[in-house]
Amino acid sequence: MFDLSICKIPNRLLNLGTKKFFPKGSSIYKINESITHCYLILSGMLKIYIDHENGRRSILDFAGKCDWLGELSLFCVETDIKENKVLDDTICLKFDINNLRQICKENAEISYYFATYTSNKLLMRSYRMSEYMNYSLEKRLASFILKYQNAGKYNIPHTDVSEYINISYRHLLFVIKKFCEDGLLKKEKGYIITDFEKLEEISNSLK
Repeated sequence: MFDLSICKIPNRLLNLGTKKFFPKGSSIYKINESITHCYLILSGMLKIYIDHENGRRSILDFAGKCDWLGELSLFCVETDIKENKVLDDTICLKFDINNLRQICKENAEISYYFATYTSNKLLMRSYRMSEYMNYSLEKRLASFILKYQNAGKYNIPHTDVSEYINISYRHLLFVIKKFCEDGLLKKEKGYIITDFEKLEEISNSLK
């Protein structure tokens, strides 16, 4: 069972999806393929990234429960499919994109839902860029862990996090170690959050 009440998705929309499983290490979208379906993540995690011609990689985002994939193609044509990799076994609801486009034209509630979701997603990305330029790594990392933890467990690879936050691998390990020493995290097949309150305090600090 998946509790999607926190996602605030119109019931008519949920009834149109079919479940699809993606194992760890796989990709949901393939490069050079057109987008024919949208996906709503029920459980699991994946990263979205770009490999540049100079050999460097930029991680654009991580996606988890209640996140949509491919929803921009409802309103525009995406010519470049982003690289994506499933980090944990992931279960999604799969939707035919042409059906969704038609429903958006006919149903104001669903059209407004996608417009709101997309707007909030873009605003959060803009805020994240500003936050990463103006706040300490401790605050940024605490916010990141809280956002991407799953039932108190956090296991995103350090290499991915350092690329995403744009800091050195060594600096990231130093702060993770400090969080463990201070009793916020415990290393166990990834990390277990042992002090949510303190982690939230750091995340909400002004430093």
